[in-house]
Amino acid sequence: MKLFIRALIILVIISLLVLVFITLAGCTSLSEEQEGSVIPPTHRSIGTLTDTIHKEMKAKNITGISISVMNSEGLLWADGFGLADKKHKVAFTRDTVSNVGSVSKLITSAAIMRLVEMGQVDLDEPVSTYIPEFRPVGAEHSSTPITVRMLLNHESGLESDAFQDFFLGYDRPDDFPVPYRKAIDAVNRSGIVRDPYEIFSYCNLGYSLLGIIIERAMGENFQQSAKELVFDPLGMDDSSFNIDDIPEGRMAMGYLQGKPKELPYIRDMPAGSLNSTATDMGKFLQSMLASYTTGEGLLSRQTVHEIFSPSNIDVAADLDFKIGLTWWIVDLKDLSGEFIVGHGGDLPPYHALVIMLPDRDISVFAMVNSVEGVGSFSLAKIVTEAVRTFLDEEVEQSIAKKSDQSPIIEIPASLKAYLIGYYASPVGLSQIKESGGKLKIFTFNKWLDAYYHEDHSLTLGYKLFGIFPIHMPVFDEISISLEDINDAPAINLRIQDILISPAVKIEPTPIDPNWIARIGNYEPVETEVMPQYTDFTIDIDKESGFLCLNLKSEGEWSRFPLQTINTTTAQVMGIGRSLGGYLRIAEESTISFQNFTLRKK
Repeated sequence: MKLFIRALIILVIISLLVLVFITLAGCTSLSEEQEGSVIPPTHRSIGTLTDTIHKEMKAKNITGISISVMNSEGLLWADGFGLADKKHKVAFTRDTVSNVGSVSKLITSAAIMRLVEMGQVDLDEPVSTYIPEFRPVGAEHSSTPITVRMLLNHESGLESDAFQDFFLGYDRPDDFPVPYRKAIDAVNRSGIVRDPYEIFSYCNLGYSLLGIIIERAMGENFQQSAKELVFDPLGMDDSSFNIDDIPEGRMAMGYLQGKPKELPYIRDMPAGSLNSTATDMGKFLQSMLASYTTGEGLLSRQTVHEIFSPSNIDVAADLDFKIGLTWWIVDLKDLSGEFIVGHGGDLPPYHALVIMLPDRDISVFAMVNSVEGVGSFSLAKIVTEAVRTFLDEEVEQSIAKKSDQSPIIEIPASLKAYLIGYYASPVGLSQIKESGGKLKIFTFNKWLDAYYHEDHSLTLGYKLFGIFPIHMPVFDEISISLEDINDAPAINLRIQDILISPAVKIEPTPIDPNWIARIGNYEPVETEVMPQYTDFTIDIDKESGFLCLNLKSEGEWSRFPLQTINTTTAQVMGIGRSLGGYLRIAEESTISFQNFTLRKK
């Protein structure tokens, strides 16, 4: 049972994975006096907030956490709880350094926007203007060039990930601190899988390309460029994309299933390798609020308003999901109806979450070195309680909380029949069927009960041996909405009501005979220090008839249905992250996929 829960959590995070100069004039930073001060909350007690933090730490097995709250004028409150190192009993404080995962992208984005303001980068110029060797496979078939803006809002159409050599191990790589430069070759090989602005598809590779654009504009490596463009102007002295910069004893140890786990080196440094403190992140977020309210922050008021404005409103497949430039625009249950921008970060076991209410002039940052749940989204209750704690009582009471979960009702027979079938999802082939008059969903490698609600959503449940209901806190965070996409039925995964990924209904297609001959077990030609996938197979699913690519990760298999395009090319079915990628026959009858070169065993 514990293995299943762990696998479920890992798969949810992977689907997210979710789961980065002028002068000081015009830039604000926290003064020494501000850094040492605490502004009392307006009406709620800090004790209530800390009680919430302690309860969430216990419920979600958080080993250590730091949190900071700020407005456009300075730090309102910051503190740490729990342990940064259990073995040596080191406290997790507001000045503990920890990895923030994809919150790194906010810094990378800010650096790009500084270069835009300096006239050195144009958001609507093709990426190839700045990286001439950017030539992703498939570009020759597209009339729309990929622009810098498309990298910022994950609407480029590039393959979502190239996991070959994403993790570089715990020993310093030979090319460190510039392994992100390999992203050019990686993205050229993995290529384009859809047209730009077809659907939001989270892309770490795109942020490595942004890092390369930054370093070429600045004439220095990415870390040094980020230091000059962002860290130095704001006094973020404890922040670095380079883990080797962190003084000994300052970095929090990560914990996975209670066991210590250090931070590995990664290729896509601008996307996820930032190590920082709650105090430093407070300085950055204060500056963003100052830019938004008065224009006296690191960026101009006009720039930050553009960053926080939806950039994908014409993308039908994105449904109600909105993204500005890097920053997500979200509606959280406990702060319903508010204009909220934010970003999560997940490089397990490290997680971080930023939310900002620009019109309320408040932002909250939290980071942890372990959590059980749905990664950074599991910190939502803590950060929303912090927001409420520091708002005026009248304002706080005017902000609605969404009511409890909509009542479960009987699903209409016509809708049940409409939904039954197979779906292409970021966690693999899913299925909906009727069993004993009830709706069942196969996802996360398990058959789960599906409950239909009055608001036309589905929630999930699990019965041990199909008999004994088991409550899993992770299911409290997850729901499924039923909006069609491109006139096809879709089951759309949401976490905290935020659309994460769609799964569109699919049907088997004729299989090219040459691909049937390729059924079997495969192994990568190149070795990896820390392989994301340990096994690969191609087979035909006996029940559904789909040709499938099967990937093994963390001891769990994921099954992705394929559509054969021709004798040498097959495509992973579905839209969105991890879907739409191509399998291509390479030299010596090997298969290329996500930069892996696979040979039959």
